[in-house]
Amino acid sequence: MMWNSLAARVARAGVLVGIAVACGAFGVKAQDSGSLRAEKVVDFQKGKIIPLAVTAGPIKISSVEFTDLGRAAGQGGIAGRMRPTPASELSTTLRARFDAENPKSDEWELTATVEFLDKNGKAIDRVTKKESYEGEAKPWNYDHQILEYVVPAIAQVRIKFAARFD
Repeated sequence: MMWNSLAARVARAGVLVGIAVACGAFGVKAQDSGSLRAEKVVDFQKGKIIPLAVTAGPIKISSVEFTDLGRAAGQGGIAGRMRPTPASELSTTLRARFDAENPKSDEWELTATVEFLDKNGKAIDRVTKKESYEGEAKPWNYDHQILEYVVPAIAQVRIKFAARFD
């Protein structure tokens, strides 16, 4: 009898502690990770501005535009002249141009993971890059080399954003 009473008290205490923590009685607050992350799946269309209307932290990402820059992309500039490498006949450069804005004066880092998906939703390729925003609105050109022969197989693009106070 005494054991059952003790077990019941412990169980009730555990429930009360769980409720108190959930209600924030001990000052423990869950991080609102939903506002720091955003995800969107869009149809892959080259040369068309696709509205996103997502927010990660204070950063608002309004749209994305995909462009195929071709084989010679990324070969210019000083690095291209110092280490000349022929453009691969097998690859092309896809650019995702994000229009993003951080209205806050604080610097935030935006990480974007772009997954190119086939018609069945299986990943063809994935790339992750970062950009900083400090009280500004600017486009972000996100270039990625990919095998040219897989580009026609891309049906959709899953874009995941994560914001972090920098």
